[in-house]
Amino acid sequence: MGNIDDLQIPDSVKRSLRPFLLRQIANSPILDIYEIELFDWYIKETETLLSGMLSSERAFIQEQVQSGTEDINDTGMLAVEYYLKRVRYSHVIYIASLLEIFLERSCVRLEEILGKQNLPFTTADLKGNQWVVRKKFLERYGHFSIPEPIWSDIQALIKLRNNIVHDNGDTSALNEEEKHMLSKRNGIKVSGYEVVIEANYIHSALETIKSTVQFVEKEIGVIVDRSIQPRSVD
Repeated sequence: MGNIDDLQIPDSVKRSLRPFLLRQIANSPILDIYEIELFDWYIKETETLLSGMLSSERAFIQEQVQSGTEDINDTGMLAVEYYLKRVRYSHVIYIASLLEIFLERSCVRLEEILGKQNLPFTTADLKGNQWVVRKKFLERYGHFSIPEPIWSDIQALIKLRNNIVHDNGDTSALNEEEKHMLSKRNGIKVSGYEVVIEANYIHSALETIKSTVQFVEKEIGVIVDRSIQPRSVD
């Protein structure tokens, strides 16, 4: 008796199974929706905590002012502001990593649908950072373009992430064009020595990721539909 590995599945069976397999792929989310929802919850929880800490320190300083204290003790406020900065910086880094993971998985999904043997080049053959090369790959083989408003926000997110990771938020590491790009976003300030991120930018950046996920998953669904439609015979 031959080994099961030696069994050859007829091409007719493979063709009949292909629509089913493609549907299974399309119905499986590229990025776990709970990942985004849980992070959204986490952002809200940390902002509530930060707001409470700031209110407490402001009240303590006000009490000292009202009591006529000459040497105001504001060390608690300094600590809270530092904590706030570090938390929001970490939020930006994580949101950018979510985007990177999603784009990477989207490329893999597209390869599964189209077949690697049908793709003349891979992401490794493209130039650019890890976000740009995956965008190029998806747009080339998916025959769609990520809307410019979304991609513009993504570029700002990437630039902000890179500044935080490599320069710890130092604004002197940014050129004027980069400062202009970031300052156009609500909730980002680059007028001082370090980048200041407010809560509304964190929420906006996460919404950008949600929009990207929705758009790309919809387009990949269109590709699946197109792949399984029977070809007309003239």
